[in-house]
Amino acid sequence: MIALDRTTAFFEEIDAQRTLRFDRRLKIKRYPTISVLIATLRPADLTSILLQVQRQTLPSFELVLGLHGFELKAEHKALIAKLKRRSVSVEVIPCESSMTLGQVLTRLAQASSGQCIAKMDDDDYYGPQHLRDLADAMIDTRAEVVGKAMNYVYLEPLDLTVRRFSQKGTQAVELWSDWVCGGTILAQRPAAEEAGWFGEGTTAVDRFILGGITENGGKIWRTFGAGYIYRRTFTVHTYVTNYSKYLTSSREQVVGVWEHEVFGTEVGDKK
Repeated sequence: MIALDRTTAFFEEIDAQRTLRFDRRLKIKRYPTISVLIATLRPADLTSILLQVQRQTLPSFELVLGLHGFELKAEHKALIAKLKRRSVSVEVIPCESSMTLGQVLTRLAQASSGQCIAKMDDDDYYGPQHLRDLADAMIDTRAEVVGKAMNYVYLEPLDLTVRRFSQKGTQAVELWSDWVCGGTILAQRPAAEEAGWFGEGTTAVDRFILGGITENGGKIWRTFGAGYIYRRTFTVHTYVTNYSKYLTSSREQVVGVWEHEVFGTEVGDKK
């Protein structure tokens, strides 16, 4: 693999990721059972994330969906039916609007059956290889948790995607760490359960499970961020942040959502 640092070009990053993916999959005979957990309170974002889940290349998984204060619409039911036709087990769990995010995610985790749990956020972007890449890394490293680096961030009010890549900080890849992007957490079930799942708080649910697992002696592996785009926007439901930190640390910037097959956002295939 090439040396990966701030000067690494996009095509070099993708080539390195593909090589690693190929090498890891040569050794894999069987994947663990995986439960994908999605908590959502936005019907429009639910449509988007269901389309992305439908495109996942991981051969088999279950989806546990928590509806936070609303009911499925016809378009959601149609997408869930498509998932079931490809043998994806789907469980829909209504959750009272008074429940906290931690309570919802913990309920979903407890209702799941997989050997591993994978958290996906309804407002981010996931490429088709997302779940399988995480599973590959977990099998290869034997980590209790695997997740992705924050290499790509879509700043919605600016309609701009920034690419950040470095040997240090949240942009560094293929290393042991105490942090990964919360929307990419793949955790082994025993470690997640021992940590108390996602707690019961209204915020910092990702920090809760990651911190609990490391405090119990578990290890976290951070892999390539390519294939995942973290979305930042101004709404009452997402953390209001200072965009300058993303802009000043960016390696490249493109208008709109980054278009490439690794994200499932090829030209003409916008989500």
